[in-house]
Amino acid sequence: MKVSVLLSLLGVSFQIVAAAPAKHQKAAESKPSVFLLAGDSTTATQAANGGGWGDGFKNFTLKAPSFAINYGHNGATTSSFISGGDWATVLGKVEAYAGNSTVYVTIQFGHNDMKLTNYTETFKTNLRRMVADVKERNGEPVLVTSLSRRNYNANGTIADTLAPWAGYAIEVAEETETHYIDLWKNSVHYLEQIGQPASLKLALNDNDRTHLNVPGSIVFGRMVSDLLKWEIPAIGEVVKENATLSEQIWSGVATF
Repeated sequence: MKVSVLLSLLGVSFQIVAAAPAKHQKAAESKPSVFLLAGDSTTATQAANGGGWGDGFKNFTLKAPSFAINYGHNGATTSSFISGGDWATVLGKVEAYAGNSTVYVTIQFGHNDMKLTNYTETFKTNLRRMVADVKERNGEPVLVTSLSRRNYNANGTIADTLAPWAGYAIEVAEETETHYIDLWKNSVHYLEQIGQPASLKLALNDNDRTHLNVPGSIVFGRMVSDLLKWEIPAIGEVVKENATLSEQIWSGVATF
């Protein structure tokens, strides 16, 4: 079930977790969850030329023994992630962990795919393949729409061309009956609420409107964590809550 950012999201969180089937909760308690994060630089670890939400999610939102591995690759498209060997590495980890853990693979691309000419169908085909590959190995794929860029119009709205690519990811998710979270829509909403001056405090550097510094990774890693537990209630059993940060995010209040 998709949850609107306009709802009182902390209240929704408690309601959804409480309503989760007992068998799902017991499964989450009986074995750890492993999160494999596949994506471009807006998922990747902070570096000179990239950095996304992945490490904020990995380092601040999970209860041991559950853990995440960040495979975000700067400059990656769906095609290069597959052809360059990153995807084979991810699938190898799915196979390695699926016997003893619940394995979730988040798949977030679009920032670089959108730069290629006549690439829409290739993008969707690659996402379908990724989803099928994970399911065949007893993993749980989760399609993630792209993190918004932080370019603002004069009226304070986000000027972002990623909307169609978010739509393509959702289209594939619905077609393949795969879980998804709409990070693009929710990050746009949050950025419009906090405004451009506050958004600069989340940037990798003063001129970067795409990548995140460590505080930015913490904020959007928490957003991803919240969205995941609302989409898949069993995940709520393996995440560490930060009620203060979550309330600030979903109320549109700048944290840093």
